[in-house]
Amino acid sequence: MNFPTSRLLVCLVLCSAASHAEEPVLPQSLGAGAGFNANGPRGFLKPSKSIKPPVSDAVAAAPISIVQTPTAETRLRRLIVVSGDMTPEAIREAILACGQTRTPVTTAGGVNASALVLTDLAGLFGSAATEDTQKKVLETVRKGMGASSKPLKRAEVVGWLPSEGVMAVAVYPES
Repeated sequence: MNFPTSRLLVCLVLCSAASHAEEPVLPQSLGAGAGFNANGPRGFLKPSKSIKPPVSDAVAAAPISIVQTPTAETRLRRLIVVSGDMTPEAIREAILACGQTRTPVTTAGGVNASALVLTDLAGLFGSAATEDTQKKVLETVRKGMGASSKPLKRAEVVGWLPSEGVMAVAVYPES
């Protein structure tokens, strides 16, 4: 039984010698001064570039649609009051810009809203977008925005942005 033990011992010695002769599998240190600047700042360095994920053209954002009548589950969250003299493109851009802000009432096209109108409109926010709600908003805007020197001829809903709950109302001063 002595023969297999000595053969095993010889195999182990040869394997050990062969493993030391090969290149190491793990990377070795380059030395104390080769990896970093000893005179430079200590700690973490700010990266010179940031890596951003690629923009996928396949997942393009769907165009936001402005509708005349919203769905029943739409809630009034923001209101934009525009002048009736504005072009449809300018009104569309104002509606889209209002959808990006958190301001409850926005005016555009030279229209000004008094604090009394804003107070009266505050009670209507959060209510469902029904015809009754639209009529209340239009009546509040018509009464509050008109003045004795320049009464409003009419106010009408010119669009909804249902995903954001934005309602756009155009006001037409009497000429």
